[in-house]
Amino acid sequence: MKGKLIKTGNDYLLKDTNGEVLAITNGVTEGKKLSKQNCDEIFGVVYVEKLADEYANVNGDYDEHYGHIGFKEGFKKAIELNKDKVFTLEDMGNLWDFCVYNKGTFAEFTQPILQPTEIDVEIETEKTPVKMPGIMVFTKAPKLDSEGCLILKKI
Repeated sequence: MKGKLIKTGNDYLLKDTNGEVLAITNGVTEGKKLSKQNCDEIFGVVYVEKLADEYANVNGDYDEHYGHIGFKEGFKKAIELNKDKVFTLEDMGNLWDFCVYNKGTFAEFTQPILQPTEIDVEIETEKTPVKMPGIMVFTKAPKLDSEGCLILKKI
C-alpha cells in the first residue's frame, strides 16, 4: 500500500492516496503507529553522535585523551550526506525573485528545498496464512516491527 509520509514538527503521519490518516508516530494502537526512527531514516535525519560512535567502533579510531580522531573522514562523510543539498543557479534566481517580489526571507524560500515535508512511501507487507475450511490461503498484511509500528520504505 502506498501513501505519503508527512513531517509535522517533530512528529510524522502517514496518509493514504485518498488523504485519510493511517498512522502517526505518537499513536498507541498496534498497526496504527509509526516508528520515529524509521520515519527519520526515510527523511534522511542523521544522528551525528551515533555516526561518530559507529565510525570509531568500526575503525578503532578512538583515543581517550583526544576523543574521536578521524575528523577528515567525518568531514568527507558530512559532504557525502549533504551532496543533494546544493542550490542550483535556477534556485538562486528563484530566490532572488522570491525575496524581491514577495518580500520573503531566505529561510522561507529554502526550507521546502532543503527539507521536504512529504515523501512518497510504501508500507512493507508480508504473507500471512489464513485458514479457510479445508484450504490454507495467504494474504498480504502490513509488516510490523517489534514495537508494533508499521515498517515503511521510501519509493
